[in-house]
Amino acid sequence: MKNRFTMAVVTSVLIALASAQAYAETKFKDLALPEAWQGDKETVFGTLQFDHGMPTKQSAETVYAKLDANRATELFLWAQPVVSFAKWRAEAREKHPGFKNRSVLHTKTYDDRVGVLTINQSSEYFFSWVNTDDGATIIEIPPGIVVGLVTDFWQRGLTDLGVFSLNAGGGGTYVLYGPRTPRDKIPDIKGATQLESETSNAFVLMRFISIEGETPIEELQSQVRVYAAGEKPGIDLVAGDDKPLQGYPPREMEYWELLHEVLQEEDTAERDRFFMYFAHTLGIERGKPFNPSPAQKQALMAGLVSGEAVGKTLVFNERLEGVLRKDGWRLILSGRLPDAFEHTQRVRDFDMLDPRSRFTYEAITSSPRMGHPDVGKGQSYAGRFEDSDGERLRGGDSYVMKFSAPPPVKLFWSVVFYDVESRTLIVNKTRNATIGSRATPNLQTNEDGSVWVFAGPTAPKGWESNWVETVPGRGWFPYVRLYGPGEAWFDEDAYALPEIEQVDFANFSK
Repeated sequence: MKNRFTMAVVTSVLIALASAQAYAETKFKDLALPEAWQGDKETVFGTLQFDHGMPTKQSAETVYAKLDANRATELFLWAQPVVSFAKWRAEAREKHPGFKNRSVLHTKTYDDRVGVLTINQSSEYFFSWVNTDDGATIIEIPPGIVVGLVTDFWQRGLTDLGVFSLNAGGGGTYVLYGPRTPRDKIPDIKGATQLESETSNAFVLMRFISIEGETPIEELQSQVRVYAAGEKPGIDLVAGDDKPLQGYPPREMEYWELLHEVLQEEDTAERDRFFMYFAHTLGIERGKPFNPSPAQKQALMAGLVSGEAVGKTLVFNERLEGVLRKDGWRLILSGRLPDAFEHTQRVRDFDMLDPRSRFTYEAITSSPRMGHPDVGKGQSYAGRFEDSDGERLRGGDSYVMKFSAPPPVKLFWSVVFYDVESRTLIVNKTRNATIGSRATPNLQTNEDGSVWVFAGPTAPKGWESNWVETVPGRGWFPYVRLYGPGEAWFDEDAYALPEIEQVDFANFSK
């Protein structure tokens, strides 16, 4: 009886399974189930093992570690703008005791500016970092040759100041406030321009340019005011005192410490909420101390190296055609959207990431006229990162750039030489990294109007005034800077920048 019962049960089960299989084949005959993952699979995380479709414990650990490192890489690129500002501001506070909210740093010497991302040597600067949580900041600009700007802490340009502003050099008053500024601390000043920042922190920059027949820069500087609403108009001016300030982000855990610090000062923008989740998974969170676990530290340091590798790639191996000139030079800000860096960081369908990461890795600050220069108005910058043979620019070799004519400009032009690793002025024995119409009083011009600019570890005989000393073992790159670019600049067939030719300086005698 027992065997008969068992056989009956088995038969019933087989009939049920057959019926279920027949039902499945009939009901789901058009459904192709995915092939079961079993064994090894090649992925961007490496070779992973699966057991009945599920990752093994070791493979899951690999995925999480690589995922966190990838997120740290993206987080590095996303954070570039605020970390650059945070580091620069921290340096100002450390090296200038008493430097506080709305203090203005006066930068005029080589030593003052040598650590700042792609700064120029042809004008004096006023810099100020302001926080508007306690009230609006009032900025007063006198009439004259001032070239300035205001950005928020993500380096979105809010306005131009001075000669390239809507006031066209006529001076002006600006009321700058942020998302936390008390409404009763935002004054309504007749004739003033209201500037609303999306961040509590903001950055103010002014360049002062000496032009014969115009107001002397000392007089212009004495009339600038940067102060809190409700206070007596004035300026807390701090001299640079030949103290270099590091404006480029660090390569240590300090990068993430600075990001954590500045995120405590700002509200989260809607566009950044996914990135803030990345930060959260790596121990960086508003309202909580930064105390990452060993695994998080490992991911953050891996992302730091990988992120900078991406930053270097975006800068030195540009793939976006909308920023490349016919002559082989790359436009640093301007160009065709959406490839060019837009000062708002926004185009119709997205907020840009790669162009912003590229620009803020190599440079700092933006404004409407930097991104959209016009004839005689704004600034235009172009860079090049290899010689005429397609080789990288090396500090131990010698080069010449043969300009057929000086770059067409209303104010001034220059060629500035930067160190690859820091993206700051080359640090050399001559304490000079610039050749240009204002930076080089004894600039030599050939009889046909052409200008030759030299770079190398030693000077070409007779051309010392047109030479910048480079450093063996270190890479470099030049920016051609045009302030008030002329009409020919906008016609790439009418004016072309030169190749960078590697040469033997022995062939160049005066």
